[in-house]
Amino acid sequence: MRRTLSLSRVFQPMSIQRLRVRLARSGAGALLTHLHQIDMIRQALRASGWPVVKSQNRRPKFKVAFGPAIAVGYESEAEYFDVDLESRLGVTQARDMLIPHLAPGYALLSVKSIPRFFPSLEESLNAVAYEVGSPLLVGTQDRWEAFWKKDHLMVIKKKESGDTVVDARAVVRRWILQEDRLDLEMRFGPGRTLKPEAVIQAVCGFEESQMKLESGASNFLIKRKALLFEKATGELVEP
Repeated sequence: MRRTLSLSRVFQPMSIQRLRVRLARSGAGALLTHLHQIDMIRQALRASGWPVVKSQNRRPKFKVAFGPAIAVGYESEAEYFDVDLESRLGVTQARDMLIPHLAPGYALLSVKSIPRFFPSLEESLNAVAYEVGSPLLVGTQDRWEAFWKKDHLMVIKKKESGDTVVDARAVVRRWILQEDRLDLEMRFGPGRTLKPEAVIQAVCGFEESQMKLESGASNFLIKRKALLFEKATGELVEP
């Protein structure tokens, strides 16, 4: 008995080009969850008319890979996603097609073509730079200097699956405090991921009630400035 293959299985769409997109978010954009942000990006791509490669199943999905999740309330200048295209698209044309369909609070920072064999964003990123603003940071220089002299500072990370302990001293790569603004570079990955507010609370000894992040009542404004790859040499590279 001769078997027949469906055309959808034989003729899988090929990835001809991969684009890497960088977005910024602020205002209303900072109030979206990471999942809602992903939905917004998929909708924007659909409306833009980009020739995105789609999966061949009952509910076709765009071939899009996203960078690390971001917390509700964070602003950002480093929201990345990679898109596989089945036909070539000029970078300038791609920008013009996508910009009108981004949600309020989002801005397109860059679009560039990258090799299709590049490692994924999740695989190639292991460091992040934050800018944190808060009047509560004023006068905490001594606490940060004391933290920097420590070998370890263990922080309890609360999770639904069970609490874990992470060494904040190993996570923090660099810090600069200027009055009410803190620039913080942090490593992340398996067993060493912390939110910046968790590090700040541990270093400065703030109460839980002081660590408000809700819109309109926040003591802290947190912005993700960059996502980075830290090489073995210590050099930082942007994706």
